[in-house]
Amino acid sequence: MSDCKEYFQETNRRVSFEYALLAGINDSVDNAVELAKLLREYGSGYHVNLIPFNPIEGSEFRRPYRKAIQAFVNALESNKITTSVRQTRGLDANAACGQLRNNFQKTPLVTESDNLESELPNMDLAVTV
Repeated sequence: MSDCKEYFQETNRRVSFEYALLAGINDSVDNAVELAKLLREYGSGYHVNLIPFNPIEGSEFRRPYRKAIQAFVNALESNKITTSVRQTRGLDANAACGQLRNNFQKTPLVTESDNLESELPNMDLAVTV
């Protein structure tokens, strides 16, 4: 956060934060007030882009209701934090961000060999992307 403050002070360009809203996990007014407090502690020039979670079959996470999203926005804005809500497109066709990958993924995210590697004791593993 101190790097964000320094960046703003040196460039006078706002810093944006992406915040994924998960129903019942981090979408309460208390969460918004806590976020605003953190941002204000490090100055001004911040913007929060709220991203309501797009439901994925088999996920334990849920999308917040519009009312909860608006209450979150109101709490941030009443604490002088500029906020926007990412517009969701394709939700009705299961084609919103994050949903297509889930529907068309041919291999699982975690393979059996990945699980075995994670159980190895303190070994440095090289990852190639």
